[in-house]
Amino acid sequence: MDTVRILVVDDEKVIREGVDRALAKRGYEVLKAEDGNRGLELLQEFEFDIVLTDLMMPGLDGFAVLEWVRENQPHVQVIVITGFATVTKAVTAMKQGAFDFVGKPFTPDYIRVVVDRAIEKIEMRAETERLRDEKNRGLVAIDKSHSRLKTVFSCMAEAVLITDASGVVVLHNPAAIKLLEIQTDPVIGKPLADSIRDDAAVSMVTEAMASSKVVSREFTPGAISRQYLRAHCSPVVTEKAEVIGSVTTFLDISAHKEIDQMKSDFVAMVAHELKSPLASVEQMIYALQVGCEHEATNSCNALHSRMTTRTKDLLRLIDNLLNLSKLESGTVIFNREPIKGEDIIRDVIEIATPQAEGKQISVNYDPGESDWWFSIDYDHMRTAIMNIVSNSIKYTPDGGEVLLSTSIVGGFVNFSVKDSGIGISQEDLPNIFDRFFRVKGKATRHITGSGLGLALVKEVVEAHQGYIDVVSEPGEGTTFTLSFPLARENGSPVADV
Repeated sequence: MDTVRILVVDDEKVIREGVDRALAKRGYEVLKAEDGNRGLELLQEFEFDIVLTDLMMPGLDGFAVLEWVRENQPHVQVIVITGFATVTKAVTAMKQGAFDFVGKPFTPDYIRVVVDRAIEKIEMRAETERLRDEKNRGLVAIDKSHSRLKTVFSCMAEAVLITDASGVVVLHNPAAIKLLEIQTDPVIGKPLADSIRDDAAVSMVTEAMASSKVVSREFTPGAISRQYLRAHCSPVVTEKAEVIGSVTTFLDISAHKEIDQMKSDFVAMVAHELKSPLASVEQMIYALQVGCEHEATNSCNALHSRMTTRTKDLLRLIDNLLNLSKLESGTVIFNREPIKGEDIIRDVIEIATPQAEGKQISVNYDPGESDWWFSIDYDHMRTAIMNIVSNSIKYTPDGGEVLLSTSIVGGFVNFSVKDSGIGISQEDLPNIFDRFFRVKGKATRHITGSGLGLALVKEVVEAHQGYIDVVSEPGEGTTFTLSFPLARENGSPVADV
């Protein structure tokens, strides 16, 4: 609190000066009055926190001062000063509202103790008033916003269930009854398991509160609803990190799932209808190429080579579409096994060598200081890495270089593919993993591609608990880095190094 102002009213100068000296060390502002009349004048002239007054004074005595303070300035704490023979009167004064009394003679320490107690009471009263004001303001704000929140809560399309720390439902909105098809009535006051008879849903709430983390799950039709639902359960945590309940929202995503299924079905149909004829065309082109006459005259071989390349591009597009469709629908089964990193990289380099030699591009490999293993599906991972390496060769001018390297950091292997190609602008970098996205520009006009390769790479890498990073500058090349958890030869994870 601010500087404490104290009034001492006593007809004995020695008492007034003694109190002044005792309290001066505390930094209090002390004013003195020689009788009750002068004391009332000062009380009306200044604001005081504490009054120390003698009870027995000529003229206006201490009882009169106490009565005036109680009626006009009840916040002021009054401490009466009395002699040993008048203790009974001091008790009477306390019954009439005095805070405490000090007997004569008194020590400086004792007078300081009594004054400190009075100051503590003043501070406690001020804090109580502050809290009461805050509470009243809070109640007004709550009252104003309660109707708004109730309206919003009731109109939400998402189902909302709120439970306490023991899993008992304490609140829900109308959408919860409709979307979750809850039959029990009432729901509030009952354990969640009594209303939603699905172990996965109940365990989701339990897990969120136990871990103090948001837990998300999807529920197929027939689990807790006839709809396809996505749920997010968030624990309610206090400032002291104490979990006091949970809030779970359920969103109907049936329409999204239907669209995804239609998309996957369409891709599968297109791929099936195109792949078989294209494969036949490729075989016929090969047969013509082998039996072509007069190649030097009419460049028959060159024409056939272009036709073959284009056909292979279409086949690769279809394969990528099929793989992406399967990955997104979750129908791909990854047959993981511990694979030595160098084996798959050497395999990729062997496959990519003809493409690199056609452009006189050198493909080099820095295997690092030690062998490493990771747990992968060999075919899917080889396809993903091959897409990266093939892209690096494709976008590197003739005579350039592609460098493959590995490093091991913190239980992860970082596999990098660095090229001396045309690079990617900062504007295009965020979009290169989007399906069908291709960098457009003068330098890429002659380069063919579907824009699906990197999208497929991202899906495969993330399915193996890995992540991918890209660094590039236009005209200075691009570096792709794939990071995966290490595994021992038996497939178990490697500790951080």
